[in-house]
Amino acid sequence: MKKVLFLIVLLATMSTFAQNNIDKELLSQTPNCENVAFNSSRLIEHYFGKKEYDSIKVVLNRWEEFCGTTEPLFRLKVLEQIQSKTFSEEWMDSKYLMDFVFLYLDRVANSKDPNCKLIYERYKITFGYISFKSPLDDLTVIWANSLLENKDLQPLGRAFCLLYTNQTDSFWQVLKDQQIPGTKLQAVYNEHTLKTKKLSELNFGLMTGVMLPFGNLSTVVGVKPEFGIQFGMKKNRLQYDMTILIRSGETRQEYVVIYQGAPKMTNYYFGGYMGLDVAYELWKEKRHELDFLTGIAYDGFDAVEGDTNNNVKGKSINSLNLNLGLGFRFLGKKLNYWGFQAKYNFVNYDNNGGTDIRGNYISLILTANLFGNVQKNSMMERLKMK
Repeated sequence: MKKVLFLIVLLATMSTFAQNNIDKELLSQTPNCENVAFNSSRLIEHYFGKKEYDSIKVVLNRWEEFCGTTEPLFRLKVLEQIQSKTFSEEWMDSKYLMDFVFLYLDRVANSKDPNCKLIYERYKITFGYISFKSPLDDLTVIWANSLLENKDLQPLGRAFCLLYTNQTDSFWQVLKDQQIPGTKLQAVYNEHTLKTKKLSELNFGLMTGVMLPFGNLSTVVGVKPEFGIQFGMKKNRLQYDMTILIRSGETRQEYVVIYQGAPKMTNYYFGGYMGLDVAYELWKEKRHELDFLTGIAYDGFDAVEGDTNNNVKGKSINSLNLNLGLGFRFLGKKLNYWGFQAKYNFVNYDNNGGTDIRGNYISLILTANLFGNVQKNSMMERLKMK
């Protein structure tokens, strides 16, 4: 009987022990980056309050060993090294350096969004498992502000402290003015701006203006309105456009052309311009731009109207057009601009056997253009290049 009771007790004990083991396994938490980031941030807040910067360094090292370098960790490492006067760029990977800058700026921007909690939950891995508006973010602003008071602060350290105190305009100005030459941060910024500038931009515009002729061309043909379109692309400082313009209206006076072997009086005029225009950016500041313009085109007009339905051929007088001039643009906030062009056009309308209509002309053109590259525009805004 004793043996039976002992066996029952033993089995009950083993069952209870097994149940406890299962419960322990089910309820235990496996360490992960979210838990490590949360616990690390709490410890850093604790040690910062006590000014125990050596302990902060230990926490940062363990955090990095477990999770790798995230944006919050990168930011804290920079501040800790500036604090301990051991700041160096050697550990920074140039490939990801600007990404950490952009991630911090995105964190600041997203923190102001009414839906910041939802945004964080969706992208918490990207933001290193540190929530927006966290005490750690407030801590880094306070820490960076205190470091800025140090008169011995080096230019590179000062640039990062400007960033982490949210003085972003001043931070970008340091980079735009090339105040930290020879540093990884300056080199990476220069690479990004150069790459951004090299991106091509597409152009499409509507054009309207006037042709102001000289010499016999002015006497016979007179001033003519112009309407047209242009489309092309810009890369670096050069823009290439295919331009098509039309001109219409009767001439100022009748003139003679040789039509089907005999002289014919006419005052008919329907002209056009089709060619390649090139613009070189001479000067640009904020939303204003001055360009040098040149082009080559096929230029001419119909002197006698044809009728293709009745197989009646018309009479055209054509010429090569070489032109040059200046253009001014007012760039819009979005992907557009208004432009004004003034060009001198060299033409030679050879009306063989008819009225002399030789003469060059000036063209004054207003343009309304859709222009740009969404990716380039986004990067320029991000890098404060505008």
